[in-house]
Amino acid sequence: MKAIFGLLVLTGPLFIVVLWLPLCWWIARKTSKRFASGGTRWASGAATFVVVFLLPFADSIVGHIYLKHLCSTEAGVKVYQSMELPAEYWDENGKPRFFNKYDRFDHKLMGSKIDGFGGRVERYSSVFAINKHTSPIKERGSQKILAEVSTFHFWGGWVSRNFSPSNAATSCEFMDAPDFDRNFYGQLFKPATSI
Repeated sequence: MKAIFGLLVLTGPLFIVVLWLPLCWWIARKTSKRFASGGTRWASGAATFVVVFLLPFADSIVGHIYLKHLCSTEAGVKVYQSMELPAEYWDENGKPRFFNKYDRFDHKLMGSKIDGFGGRVERYSSVFAINKHTSPIKERGSQKILAEVSTFHFWGGWVSRNFSPSNAATSCEFMDAPDFDRNFYGQLFKPATSI
């Protein structure tokens, strides 16, 4: 019995789609019978089927479109002030030493110089289940805000939120870019100028 219940949990959204298809077909057939001619009858039936079938998933489709809009217009990095680092953080050519061989930021520096990436999460859109995550980057000593990183997370439509056993959020892709660390920390830090 546990195996059957486990299968139903894992295939929940698929199970709903399988049950939803015959109902959509029945509604489309009933609607198309109101038209006498063959072409109009077929077109109304097909249109009704598509609309009724997509209805439960419409919030997911529109939510993804809205997420892309938010990612392109409101998400991103804002550097308010650069932080000067002494010569030991730069090589003889002036290139930063705080990136590892994979071009990722060395977080030992983050612990000694800056605080960041804790941030706050707030519900941005209740209709589409979109959260906004804002992380202020602060200078460790003075707690002055140097930069802010904002991104959005979309938790899917109501079908995936309510029937998927492991629903994960989709977020803006700019932070996953291979050059994100180099671009961001390259703006945030600069060599100290000698007086």
